[in-house]
Amino acid sequence: MTTNQQSTNGQISRRAMLKRTVLFSLSLPLAQLAAACAPVAPNQAASAHTPAATAAGGASTQVAVAPKTIRLITSDGGIPLFAQTRGVFEPSLKEKNINVEWVGPFGAHAPALQAVTGGSADLTFGGSSTVAMAGILGGSPFVFTAILSSTPRVTSIIATAKSGIKSVKDLVGKKVAANRSGLGEFILIAALEKYGIARDQVDIAYLNPPDAAPAFAQGQIDAWSIFGSAREVAELEYGGIPIFVEGKELKPEEQIDVQSYIALEDYVKANPEVIQAVINGYLAEAAWANANPEAAVDLGTTKAKWSPAIVERYKSYKTQYAISFITDEIVGKLQRSADWLTAHKVLPEKIEIAQHVVEF
Repeated sequence: MTTNQQSTNGQISRRAMLKRTVLFSLSLPLAQLAAACAPVAPNQAASAHTPAATAAGGASTQVAVAPKTIRLITSDGGIPLFAQTRGVFEPSLKEKNINVEWVGPFGAHAPALQAVTGGSADLTFGGSSTVAMAGILGGSPFVFTAILSSTPRVTSIIATAKSGIKSVKDLVGKKVAANRSGLGEFILIAALEKYGIARDQVDIAYLNPPDAAPAFAQGQIDAWSIFGSAREVAELEYGGIPIFVEGKELKPEEQIDVQSYIALEDYVKANPEVIQAVINGYLAEAAWANANPEAAVDLGTTKAKWSPAIVERYKSYKTQYAISFITDEIVGKLQRSADWLTAHKVLPEKIEIAQHVVEF
């Protein structure tokens, strides 16, 4: 259903209502600016709706608008880190009367979403859509504002050297860690399905990355379905063996989890121009990173303190980024993902994505 369509009972859809609210809010700064710059007619008294007249003779003065501040979540790598460290992003927003405060870094989307829910941050860093959908089903008023895709897709299942696991089929009877309702669980379920292994044939240990990392290093688990730099750490520092790599095993159309920028609905309604400016700033950062992939890795190194081996591995990827605002096509992609996750019991029930997006 497009934003201009109505539901069958004649009521405007929630998605259409949210878009109308955002479009109206985006028009306000221009209207306010016009009002602030309008001259005061002779003998007209200044009011709450007109600029204050100067004592000298009625000439109008422009009303200063206080800057808005957005609290952005950062991570050890990727677009927000480039924005935080490169020195271009914040000045570009300041020109739009927007200040930035950085929160984090966060290593996974679940705690980032908790920070947004708890009121200590306003926008996540481009993390797992599966976790965001689970949060929505849990009652959090999240909305998708944009999505991020990157290539190559290197999320993997890594086995410990002592486990004897050489392939996905060897996971039968083994203990495998994954983050619940997140990218790790999706990759694990997709791998088991591809190789015809029933879910109950594997002992799934639901652990978030900070808990799974020491468990993997100490041999308390046999394998780990993992994303981000934890894969490279597990492989290069703990002797992990990759047995399933998303980009090699799954076609692009089979990609289910989508990196996403999530905010609270009320915040987006009140500050659409801020969110739009941030995403446009991230688009500029993505363009820079695509043109300078090695320099982008070097920026990440200063924060994450990766070993030389990990730095070289990341440089070999020559990662390319693409950020998209929400469109009907993106809604369809997210809905297909949600339906797959529901059918495979990663999500507990169906979710209507069109009711939880915002378009600019």
